[in-house]
Amino acid sequence: MTITRKRISLISALMVVLFAFTLLCGMHTPVSAASLTGKTANQVVADLGIGWNLGNTLDATGGGGTLNSETSWGNPKTTKAMIDAVKAQGFNTVRIPVSWGSHMTKRAEGYVIDSAWMARVKEVVDYAIDNNMYVILNIHHDNDKKYGGDDRFFYPNSTYKDQSIAFVKAIWTQVSETFKSYDQHLIFETLNEPRLVGTGDEWWFPVNSPNANVTDAINVINEMNQQAVNVIRASGGNNAERCIMIPGYGASIDGCTTAGYKLPADTASNKLIVSVHAYTPYNFALNASGTTVFNASGKNEVDYLFDTLKSKFISKSIPVVIGETSASNKNNTAERVKWAEYYMGKSAELGIPCMIWDNNVKYSTSNLGENHGHLNRLTLTWNDQEFVDALVEPFFKLKDVTGFEVGGRTAAAIRLNWDVNSTADGYIVEQYKSGKWTRIARIAGNATNTLRVSGLAAGETHKFRIKAYKIDGSNALYSGYTQLSAGTNPSAMTGFRLAGKSGTALRLAWDKNTSADGYIIEQLKDGKWTRIARITGNETTSYRVSGLQGFTAYKFRMRAYSISGGTALYSAYTSGAWRTNPTAVSGLKFVGRATTALRLGWNQNDSAAGYIIEQYKDGAWTRIARISGNETLNYRIDGLESGTTYKFRVQTFNFVGATPSYSAFTEISGTTK
Repeated sequence: MTITRKRISLISALMVVLFAFTLLCGMHTPVSAASLTGKTANQVVADLGIGWNLGNTLDATGGGGTLNSETSWGNPKTTKAMIDAVKAQGFNTVRIPVSWGSHMTKRAEGYVIDSAWMARVKEVVDYAIDNNMYVILNIHHDNDKKYGGDDRFFYPNSTYKDQSIAFVKAIWTQVSETFKSYDQHLIFETLNEPRLVGTGDEWWFPVNSPNANVTDAINVINEMNQQAVNVIRASGGNNAERCIMIPGYGASIDGCTTAGYKLPADTASNKLIVSVHAYTPYNFALNASGTTVFNASGKNEVDYLFDTLKSKFISKSIPVVIGETSASNKNNTAERVKWAEYYMGKSAELGIPCMIWDNNVKYSTSNLGENHGHLNRLTLTWNDQEFVDALVEPFFKLKDVTGFEVGGRTAAAIRLNWDVNSTADGYIVEQYKSGKWTRIARIAGNATNTLRVSGLAAGETHKFRIKAYKIDGSNALYSGYTQLSAGTNPSAMTGFRLAGKSGTALRLAWDKNTSADGYIIEQLKDGKWTRIARITGNETTSYRVSGLQGFTAYKFRMRAYSISGGTALYSAYTSGAWRTNPTAVSGLKFVGRATTALRLGWNQNDSAAGYIIEQYKDGAWTRIARISGNETLNYRIDGLESGTTYKFRVQTFNFVGATPSYSAFTEISGTTK
């Protein structure tokens, strides 16, 4: 989606008027305090968009610890109309830096935040929450070795570790209690740029080899972050699943990528966010003595920033928020617009939201690095409209659909799932058929995030893609495509049958399954199904199961499998139960001889219900006896000729119901006396 800057400005102006009108008429409706819950940190971060910092305001430390501190650094008192103007410009998140130390009183139970100050912070938070915006609330400007002659501070080294942890816990205990009913629109940020203030290591250190002082500081910062998370979670309410931003040393890219940085252990799953500040490239964006030109070298630094965050965190599904960034006004609007387009383009592309720093310093030649005044907080207009339009423009583009995946499948159907795209009016789903992409669904409304595609060929890989759409007047606006390849299961097996049997083996057979890459055969053993064969290729259509007991019933099941994109997919099971034959007679021998008779003997066969004896006569086998019961173990054949050789054979039999089952014959030859 492309929106011209002129159009953005028009939208902004109209929205400011609309907000003002609704306020005058008393029509604004606060957001429900429980309307956004159950989201992972990744899902929340994906919805933050671009944000704006209420800088040098609630974080100001003048005013003698009274409510006057809000205006002590020259800014006017924050109003709902200011936040409305921020919302109207397209910002979806407000970061509210807050200094707490100067508003705390030491009592027997520890340091207590002044109730009037807490109420004022809550009032400003509600300005944004009521606009359905996200809010980031933190501890700001309380990083020092002393404050007002006492210990209202944190300082990240071992000397001040105990006091620092006590201070951080005191703040988050009280802030957590105040905001525990707020839903996930409110995000806590444990600390702001924790560092060794006043030392040569304050802002810079070698990321791969920090000195002992910095290493000590990193360890203390890790502990402060951990204790803050513990306190927030223990406070209950919605804090149990609230997203929490975790900075490293100085909140710098080096501070979160050095080996010592670690995210706290958390009782909640996937609710932590890496917090980074990145005025990049420094010489262009912040350094008063730096360049006024955003060139190829500057782009390389921005690329390094985002590439590092991507490889270190995003690729591992760890979300990142750049809590502060901006490009100082050095009377170089065109170059700052280039920076905004490039930097925010990367931000939107990689899903790393940025919060623009705004200290309300429009332009000062005394320090060109501090000119980050974007919103005129008195007139509610933007000092650098072209620059601000360039900041928000990438986030007006329709977001690509995320979470596109298989939600279920059969041999003939695949269910597609995806994340709800809150920026869309609906979705278009296409399938690749006959060499081209074909639309198979147009879904109106963004709440539906699943589609069952039926009528598919079994055991084949199918390609799908999805894009979001939005209706803007008479125009349809689209996101990029998100693509997915997915296989259907093989079709169910047919013709599963018994193809042959003996006393110790069964031969299983089935019809060839052309949708399969092979077959799995299982046998029920000791009360559980055990795989006995995996057959590669679908040409083999039988399998001999040996080592079985005579005249015993066995249960088998089988299913087809196919491989799709390295994943094994399976058909439903097809089952069967069959019984082996009785085992053949063993120990067959002559146990007696006479001139006109021979006596056969054999071992008792426990799988038999009896025995059948045949004699070879006149070129054919002829039954001469059927013995019921398996305990008779010999038989006399009379009426024979003396000195003559005769052939006999014996088999066992048993019954399944009324159906007889026979063993193989065992033969023997013998000669009368």
